[in-house]
Amino acid sequence: MRKDLKFLILLFIGSSLSVRSFAQKLQQDPNLVKGKLKNGFTYYIYKNPKAAGQSVLRLFVNAGSLQEDEDQRGLAHFIEHMAFNGTKHYAKNDVIEFLESKGVKFGADLNAHTSFDETIYKISLNTKEEKNLEKAIDIMADWGFGITFDSLEIEKERGVVLEEWRSKQGADTRLREQYLPVLFNQSRYAERMPIGKVEVLRHASRQRIVDFYKKWYRPDLMGIAIVTDTDPRLVESYIKKEFSQYKPAVKPSKAPRVYYDLPKHQDTLFSIITDKEARSVELSFFNKIPSFRGIRTQQDYYQQLVRMFFNGLVKQRFSRISQLQDSFKDGGFSVSNITLKNGVVAGGVGLYQDQITEGISSYLHEVQRIVRYGFTSQEVEKFKNEYMSLIQRSLKNEDKTESSTYADYIRNDFYDKDVVQAKTERNNLALKLAPGIDSLRLINYLRSVYHQGNTVILLTAPENLAASVPGKEQLKQLFTEATLKPALPWKDDLNIPSKLLAKEPAAGKVLKEQRIPELDLIKWNLSNGTTVYLKKTTEKKNYISLSGFRDGGIYALDSNLFVASQFVKPVTGLSGAGEFSRAALTQFLTGNSASATLALSNTREGVVASSDWKDAKTMFQLMYLKWMFPNADSVTFEQSKRKTIESAESAKLSPQYEYNKAISKLLKGEDDYPSDLSAERIKAELKFEDIIPVFKSRFGSAKDFQFVVVGDFEADSIRPLIEQYIGGLPAGEYKNDYEYKGPVGGDEQKGVLIYAGQAPKSTVNLFYQSNAIKHDYPEIAVEKLLQEVLKVKLRLNLREQNSGVYGVGVAISSTSKPSPLIRTRISFTCAPEVADFLTHQAKLEIEKVAKDPDYFKSELANIKVQEIEGYKKDKEKNLFWSAGLRNQFYYGFKDYTYLNNYESLIEKITAKDIASFAKKYLVNTPAIKAVLMPENFKTLN
Repeated sequence: MRKDLKFLILLFIGSSLSVRSFAQKLQQDPNLVKGKLKNGFTYYIYKNPKAAGQSVLRLFVNAGSLQEDEDQRGLAHFIEHMAFNGTKHYAKNDVIEFLESKGVKFGADLNAHTSFDETIYKISLNTKEEKNLEKAIDIMADWGFGITFDSLEIEKERGVVLEEWRSKQGADTRLREQYLPVLFNQSRYAERMPIGKVEVLRHASRQRIVDFYKKWYRPDLMGIAIVTDTDPRLVESYIKKEFSQYKPAVKPSKAPRVYYDLPKHQDTLFSIITDKEARSVELSFFNKIPSFRGIRTQQDYYQQLVRMFFNGLVKQRFSRISQLQDSFKDGGFSVSNITLKNGVVAGGVGLYQDQITEGISSYLHEVQRIVRYGFTSQEVEKFKNEYMSLIQRSLKNEDKTESSTYADYIRNDFYDKDVVQAKTERNNLALKLAPGIDSLRLINYLRSVYHQGNTVILLTAPENLAASVPGKEQLKQLFTEATLKPALPWKDDLNIPSKLLAKEPAAGKVLKEQRIPELDLIKWNLSNGTTVYLKKTTEKKNYISLSGFRDGGIYALDSNLFVASQFVKPVTGLSGAGEFSRAALTQFLTGNSASATLALSNTREGVVASSDWKDAKTMFQLMYLKWMFPNADSVTFEQSKRKTIESAESAKLSPQYEYNKAISKLLKGEDDYPSDLSAERIKAELKFEDIIPVFKSRFGSAKDFQFVVVGDFEADSIRPLIEQYIGGLPAGEYKNDYEYKGPVGGDEQKGVLIYAGQAPKSTVNLFYQSNAIKHDYPEIAVEKLLQEVLKVKLRLNLREQNSGVYGVGVAISSTSKPSPLIRTRISFTCAPEVADFLTHQAKLEIEKVAKDPDYFKSELANIKVQEIEGYKKDKEKNLFWSAGLRNQFYYGFKDYTYLNNYESLIEKITAKDIASFAKKYLVNTPAIKAVLMPENFKTLN
């Protein structure tokens, strides 16, 4: 390996850099303040002016499940939970309640995670009031050194952690529990899964929990990262005030932080597993190598860049292979880290159930082609051009980087010892180094890291395919044959036309211009019956996005074309357009930011496109090309058909299959357009010759299409492009009428009880739906607030008070198209024996909310702050305006309340409004109760 690396370095030096510059240390971003207190605690403060009044905080603990003793397995993760259940300065749930009152959403802005080697706590909040930042730092200090571990709270949280374990049970977990010990063979990783052991979670004493906390939560193993627009000197004073007072509880020499690796083994290890509920056949192999960590010099950065090029080129190669063959579904091959001290050269392939052995052989042959020959100069140049273009676009938006991104960079400094570079410096270094990467460097890089031995091969499949799954000896043979079988270098001859459009369309005209001052919006009516709305934004420099939509969609088709309609987007989207094959079109657009996609949904047809301003003409031409000259490639069609049929058949193996089917039947009533596609129906009704006619029946005319263009542009500059490529689309009549027989609100309680599955868990869903809804504001805002109120109240009851669930899902949505409908869904998983009790508790909470506005007034006040804070952040984004304007004109809302007066609207909604809404659409609306119980409970009951 060392010889290969030296050779690689010499090649690089000879072409571009001196030895001194290549070994030059990377410079830390001058916006980052990094320091260490006397007690060993590390702190990072990053000044981000873009984060106006917002701060992102991370508390790092350099310990995870690997540091647990045998009788502590799962306690590192347990402690993370306990941090939210009482600390020195915050009793029980006070941390959550305080932060929620400042606009922080539990889960989205307030969270934590524990893995093998790390524990990280996260807060994102508004800090325009500086005391909020000081308070957040105080909270993190309490998490690090002041968790109280109240005995009663520990007993309550046991149930929550066990429910988190329960929620993850199923085929995937059973398979993982069998193959990970093989992959992590005879290592600490094989014995310390972060979720832990159920027996420990149930019975561990308070003392053993506290022991772990005192031993590993200590200053020399901890750090804090704060990304903010607040003066770093002030932030530093807060940090020193909070964290300087703590001393290491245990001398590091008595509790050394050991870094574990994966022991080497010469023999290849195999894990071949089937499961009754598994739904796919997948093969993976892992060649374990030393990890790649610590990006501190230009040489380190260059190696990372080469690795990124290699992985990206492999991805593109297999994407192309998938277009040319049908012996396996999809494949991959990459070099990456898997643990702190180990990396892997790994590959994986998804296999067709009726072609397992052939698929493995074909996939391994393609891997060998890469191993022996690497990539063609054309492939490398294409990828290089794309990468350089991406970096150059990134340079233009240096000031738009999210604070969470900087927090991730800092995380890599703390755990991996990466240098946090200034984004401009990092991008300029990439532009300097990338041109020197060529085919020879890439193949030598692979040879430097990929060696025989220390390999693990995993194969998982459904139990009903056990007879056709190759065993250990056959897999050995397949891998050996792949290394011996002749392979030719990759060759891909493409016919690439010289321009997107053989003939430019005749331009239309803007017939009428209207200003909508409330939104600072321009509206154009074009001569072909289309309408265009233009909104200038500043989120991204020189960037534009376009979206278009029209009533109609799948429901406007004849019912016998429903199956074909489901394949229009995947087939036409992957088949190129006009004279271009998919690969030729991709090659033509190399280095170009333009993209365009056309799609059909149930109630509308539409297009989305985007590009940088310099590529705007290409974007419009690409949209016009795909609109007017769609292709349907027969190979793509057959692949899509085959994958969908196999997926539909495999779905029956899931314990959720009959359950979801029963729910769908109750919810959808006599809907003529069922959302699920059976394998039998696809085989009987899908015809290749229907794809293009269905597409053209919905896009043959652009009349009545409404387009929204958002971004950094001037109306006068974009007008010629819009007149030619949108105005040049054909006008004419089109079919837009349909008879819809969709979901209807019931007038009686309904229920579903299904027994299926091996996992010891129940899934509970409560549905309420009604057609008596006005889909407009303020009703939509009331829905949102009620949804969030129920999330809090159900979390407090089902999780915090009764320890019966890990999480509760609440979703309330409404629509006016194709007909009025409001649907509420409440869902959770739990122990089977408490499903009825928790369902009853959920209904009690609904009744309390509907009956007593005072019951949730404090929660509503917090939720309003969260909603307004989220709205303010979203309003700065292009996506807000693109989606918001589409909804505004598609649904025909009576005014622009959501877009320009939402904060006032939210403030005006009262607890009484929400209680009345809950009473009408929940309490007085009959429920559909759907419960999935484990299969063995059928005999027990």
